[in-house]
Amino acid sequence: MVEQNWYAVLGLTATASSTDIKRAFRKLAHIYHPDKHNNPVYFEQFKQIQKAYEILGNSDSKRLYDKSIQLEGKSTSSQPTIQTVEDLVNYFHLFEREMQQTDIRFINYDRIKWKLNYPLFLPLIQEIIQSGNFQVQQKLLKQIGYILHFLPYHEIQPYQKKLMLCFFEEHHIFYINQLIKEKKIESIWDQFTIPLVGILSALLCLGIYLLSK
Repeated sequence: MVEQNWYAVLGLTATASSTDIKRAFRKLAHIYHPDKHNNPVYFEQFKQIQKAYEILGNSDSKRLYDKSIQLEGKSTSSQPTIQTVEDLVNYFHLFEREMQQTDIRFINYDRIKWKLNYPLFLPLIQEIIQSGNFQVQQKLLKQIGYILHFLPYHEIQPYQKKLMLCFFEEHHIFYINQLIKEKKIESIWDQFTIPLVGILSALLCLGIYLLSK
């Protein structure tokens, strides 16, 4: 798995000073700390923020991290900076392409959630999304919806509230609610699929047994 860009997690670049790192951590921890929210998505985000600070807030581990990136030929700006709604649309466009090429047998839910959390929980994400017109917002929401379809129902529920805060149009609210509803129905069906297959298999075996007598 590709090494996470811990600078991007804190909203920083590799040129950030120790003071910048500490200030960014305190700001994000104030927003995402579990004591302030019971939303599991925020909790996952806080764990990433905390880990980023553990690595970058210590001079020795920061030096090793910077060196590992250089040795592997990776850029510390590999996690794209998102400042405009166009940046956001492009980010999810690339995310869509990645998921289209992913074998569903080997889907990594944690990776999907992290890649969703990174842009959706940026401090100014609501303002960034609302800067786009209706068509741009609609395209963006459909991109996000496409990604969410890969997650099970219990994993996407926490995103509903966040999306409601970012998308205000009635059409968009309907789309979000419909997405959640479809995933809930899918979840209920999945719960009955395995027992149903088991029952049908047992009945089939019983029928074959009775016919053979």
